[in-house]
Amino acid sequence: MRRVVLVLADGLRPDAITPGVMPSLDALGGAFTLALHARTVRPSTTVAALASLATGVAPHTHRLTEPGLGFLSNLRSLRPVAVELARGGITTDVVTGELGPAALPVAWSLAATAGGRRLTGRGSHARETAAAANCLLAQREERLLFVYLPDCDRAGHAHGWMSPRYLAAAAEVDAGVGALVSRSNDTVFIITADHGGGGVTRTEHDAPHPVNDHIPLIIAGPGVTRRHQLTRPISLLDVPATILWWFGLPVPQRYEGRPVVEAFTRVHGPVAVPA
Repeated sequence: MRRVVLVLADGLRPDAITPGVMPSLDALGGAFTLALHARTVRPSTTVAALASLATGVAPHTHRLTEPGLGFLSNLRSLRPVAVELARGGITTDVVTGELGPAALPVAWSLAATAGGRRLTGRGSHARETAAAANCLLAQREERLLFVYLPDCDRAGHAHGWMSPRYLAAAAEVDAGVGALVSRSNDTVFIITADHGGGGVTRTEHDAPHPVNDHIPLIIAGPGVTRRHQLTRPISLLDVPATILWWFGLPVPQRYEGRPVVEAFTRVHGPVAVPA
């Protein structure tokens, strides 16, 4: 059975992943494949990064940088990961923290246009959202499961990145991810972030700065290289290409990242086709 769980911890800085704050992620990174200084896209905002994860291209290509439904037509003109997966018979489900009544229909419209089958918004904390994701993982089905955890970003904006409240939120994310990983031994997990934060202004993340642009990337599970630290430059754009490659599906040539093949112990399939 082929299953990938992509966990996006919004606003998680790599230097928050320590044994004292995030023991589960620290242990995963040490046991499997880790890139502590991967880079997000620019601008380093959530909407731009989510759109890049969904489409495999950078913001200057997809031009999806503002929240709302105005860019649905642009999204349809691209080749979203979930659409490519559906062509190979693989479904995509999305689980997020609780969304308000105004945000839910917008999020669902975007997810459906990008090829998602189902969107579940549940939980005010990461452990509750992870529990909802675990319910889906209990169903024996091949799929990509995208899990969005907003805890760190909310705490960073409210109290500052690396503040005590932010580190408490990071610990909550760690507990949620730890519960997800511990209950599934047949699934590949890709854990990353959309941006860091606090590089220029302690409660913001959009200004150009290494602390805002660096993100963690951990890949763990069966078939993943053990005790391996990635040394080449890694981008958020490499994640969509890696997912398609891992499922043995062609990666469109218009995708701007490349599969992180060195994170895996076996070769899966073709990596590029004409756009």
